[in-house]
Amino acid sequence: MPDMNPLEREEALARREAAAVSLQARLERDRASLEADISASAAASKAASAISRALQADAEKRLRDIESECALWEGKLARLKAASGQTQGSQTSSGLLRLDAENAAEKTALVGAREQLARDRSALEEELAAFKRESAEGQAKLTAEAKALADLRTKLSTIRNEIESGVKVREAEVHRKEASLEAEKAKLHTRTESLVHAETQMAEQTAKMEAQLAALAAKEVMFEERQRQLQENMKHFVKA
Repeated sequence: MPDMNPLEREEALARREAAAVSLQARLERDRASLEADISASAAASKAASAISRALQADAEKRLRDIESECALWEGKLARLKAASGQTQGSQTSSGLLRLDAENAAEKTALVGAREQLARDRSALEEELAAFKRESAEGQAKLTAEAKALADLRTKLSTIRNEIESGVKVREAEVHRKEASLEAEKAKLHTRTESLVHAETQMAEQTAKMEAQLAALAAKEVMFEERQRQLQENMKHFVKA
């Protein structure tokens, strides 16, 4: 602002401060909104993690139940095979057929249970993969929002420093102007006192001059009177 007069410089500083205050308010609103979004995202991430843990625990419980059931079926099948081997020589053909039918039904049930277990495991792995992707996306979003908040805080700090620097510069200019004004006031007061003193002296000199003029006028009247008397005396002398 080297080419501006003090008034224009002050107006420019005032406009800059108003713009900075407006920008600071907008940045504060953006920061508050961003922090609210981050809080909501964190809450959603926590809820998703809780749901993921609950689903994982439920799936693991189902998996343990199915594995226990499969173990029971396998143990039962092993016992049936052992019993079938022990009684193979003493049982009739109809009993063997019935035992084979039971074994086949149990094998079918065991195969079904194993298939269900495989499907449950696949579904659980898909759910875990989906939750991991969602958690990774949420974490990435939180990281980006945290970075944006940090950038916003840095920008806000820079603007605040600029405002404070501008205020300090303006305060310094105001102090300089006040000091200059005080100096001008002191000079004006001194000049006023000098002017009053000069006017007093001039009035005194005027009074003296008027008195001298009055005395001079009186002397002139006396001189004229004496000159008239001298002329009369000269006339009488000439006549004589």
